[in-house]
Order: sequence, then C-alpha cells, then structure tokens
Amino acid sequence: MVNPEQERQEEPGSDVPAGSPALARGRDVEVVGRRVLASLIDCSLVTLLSSVAFAPLLFVQPGLILVLVLLLSFVLVLCIFYVVYVALFEGFRGQTPGKMLLGITVIREEDGETPGTGRAALRALIFLFADMIVGFFIMLASPKRQRPGDMAANTLVVRKRRG
Repeated sequence: MVNPEQERQEEPGSDVPAGSPALARGRDVEVVGRRVLASLIDCSLVTLLSSVAFAPLLFVQPGLILVLVLLLSFVLVLCIFYVVYVALFEGFRGQTPGKMLLGITVIREEDGETPGTGRAALRALIFLFADMIVGFFIMLASPKRQRPGDMAANTLVVRKRRG
C-alpha cells in the first residue's frame, strides 16, 4: 500500500507540483509555446473551413445591414464549428490537427485517457468565451500550465508519449 505522503512528494524531473495525481506528475506539461502554435493552426483551419459556407455570398451586392448580419452569422458559425471541431478531435483522439503536428495531446488529469466529447466541448467553449482574453496569463501562472478550460474539464495538455 502506498503512503499518501509518499504519493504527494514531487518526483525528480517532473514538471507537475506535489499534490497532483500520480499520473499527472510523470507527464511533461511545459508545452505553452506548442499550445499557442497549435491553437493558431487549429483556429486557422476552422476559419478556412467555416468560410467555405460563406463563399457564395462573395458574389452578392449587400447593403450595410446585410453585411452586419452576415458578419454576425459568420462569427456564430465559426464558434459552432470550432466547438464541434475540438469536441470531435480532442474527444475521440485527444488531439486536434494542430496538436498532432506539434506532438501534444489532451488527457484527463485523473487517468490519462482522452477527455471525451463533453470535456473537450467544455474546454472549447471556455476557450471561446474566457481564455482568449486572460487564459494565456492564467496558464502561465498555473503550476500545471492549465488554462481555465482545462481546470473546468479537469484535463492537462502534455507532450505526447512516443510508442
């Protein structure tokens, strides 16, 4: 039987503080730069893919009101597409294409498995409505480099293990 005090001790070479689940302590969470680049790649892909739906409107001569309605519609479609994109990729694979390219993955903090679509969607929603403003600074201050969406969904973004 493992002594709880021994389980709480920080392991040498671990980036995660003592008091974290044992699984989290053995993983590399120092991936802030990779997370930012992965987000830029994923947001670019989502923007490109969601703008395909609006391509036919390039040939319409709209008035000012119609332009505003189309702009708001585009933002709404972009947000919906982003949440679905993240929920499906991270929910089932633990990685979006951007994270795949940069060798990082999202895991449940308690058992290291993929987060599932619910947690992935929660992370995406919080990213859209809170993290874009202050999430980066919160992530830098967090010992496990978690943004608010990670904290709410109880997930970590870690360097993907090879093998």
